[in-house]
Amino acid sequence: MATVLLVIGAVLLISTFGIHSCILESEIDNPAYTSNPLLSAIPWISGFVLPVIVWAKITEFHWIALFFINLGVVRILGPLLTKGFLIRFASGKGLGIDMVTAFVSGIITIVIGLVIQ
Repeated sequence: MATVLLVIGAVLLISTFGIHSCILESEIDNPAYTSNPLLSAIPWISGFVLPVIVWAKITEFHWIALFFINLGVVRILGPLLTKGFLIRFASGKGLGIDMVTAFVSGIITIVIGLVIQ
């Protein structure tokens, strides 16, 4: 059960980065956080760093190898995961709210998975 929660959390964090990429492409829906470099780094960390910690906790691979594997996962599966997340869980209030929802849900799911494990 803990492994499933950790995988779901990693997928949600990858979706956070994907939604951030959609926000940067959109000229209409541009939240205020995109002007702040510190806040704009949160999706990059949640897409590329935090899932590596989860994958390292689940598997026995070295974290550097998992980082490069995660780069491919984010690049190839990221748009598909984001599209699936937005189709099923979009709030209709903008991509910024959807990104925060994915980020918070991913963090909560990972924390629950780590506590159960």
